[in-house]
Amino acid sequence: MVSIIIPAYNCEAYIGICLDSILAQSHSDLEVICVEDGSHDGTRAILKQYADRDKRVVLVLHDQNMGISASRNEALRLAKGEWVMFVDSDDWIAPDNCQLALETAERQQADTVVWCYTREFESQSLPKMFETKERVWDKQSVGLLQRRMFGPYGEELAHPELLDAWGTIWGKLYSRRVICSDNAITFVDTNVVGTAEDVVFNIDYMGKAQKVVYVPQPWYHYRKNMTSYSNIHRGDLVRKWDKLYDEMERRIGEGHLGKDFEMALQNRIALGVLGLSIIALRSNGSWREKHRALKEVLSRDRQHQALSQLQLHYFPPHWKVYYFAAKHKLTPLFMALQMAINKIIEKNNK
Repeated sequence: MVSIIIPAYNCEAYIGICLDSILAQSHSDLEVICVEDGSHDGTRAILKQYADRDKRVVLVLHDQNMGISASRNEALRLAKGEWVMFVDSDDWIAPDNCQLALETAERQQADTVVWCYTREFESQSLPKMFETKERVWDKQSVGLLQRRMFGPYGEELAHPELLDAWGTIWGKLYSRRVICSDNAITFVDTNVVGTAEDVVFNIDYMGKAQKVVYVPQPWYHYRKNMTSYSNIHRGDLVRKWDKLYDEMERRIGEGHLGKDFEMALQNRIALGVLGLSIIALRSNGSWREKHRALKEVLSRDRQHQALSQLQLHYFPPHWKVYYFAAKHKLTPLFMALQMAINKIIEKNNK
């Protein structure tokens, strides 16, 4: 059986599409654990309708919003399936996703299967491929995939857009046995780390996995919602990301993971300047205030130290100019480039 976990909060517009794609799977041995996290819209009523119609839907109700990490952790405690998948409430999956993932796991005798996804914009669908061929990491090599969760290293910097592509919680078939074995894996609180709680989960999981298979199939459909939690301006994101980096540094130290892991994390911090800057420019401040905010991002010790060691020769030309401006604190040039990037993102999301 596959336990599919869906945190649901104020998602009445999309949750039906999500559940329809899951309940219509060609593999029917499922339990669908929906954690309704104190929504203020019609999400709860919709979920109750689905639970009444299909006994595979397990409904957990929160009177107050506990957050996505708490919701997933509670669902993990309730899960009964041999396998676990996570789906976000505004996304959906291909009709044979579960069946093909299970067949891959059986064929390869793997405890984990990973696949890519299609980005669903308002006016277009764009598949995002991590690699073009099937790939296997065994017990001796899975550490390479774990290291990739921390950040890119060497030639991987040629594709900064894939920073967290491997680290999403969705697009994977997990072994519940691996999750629940000694020192059971849980999600860190997004109220503490801001974002990337799924990356931290995968870092812990890949440290215990024995065999992982990647399949170059975009079975997951990821809705690009620019008003989602991770895309809204938050003044405390820099502080929260410091906590995130602290969590990752602690794992590197406690696991004695080595210099390449440390360098990968430094590269993550450097590339993360892009996310911080995108959010800073979406604030409601004046041009001068936005300029000051970008200058502060580039001048912070943690970001400056990471940028100072960033190996620019791996980057494509446009990213090389962008991170050159960031690395050398050329704030006017950096702001101009950042504004252009924001316009491209806004255009692509229409």
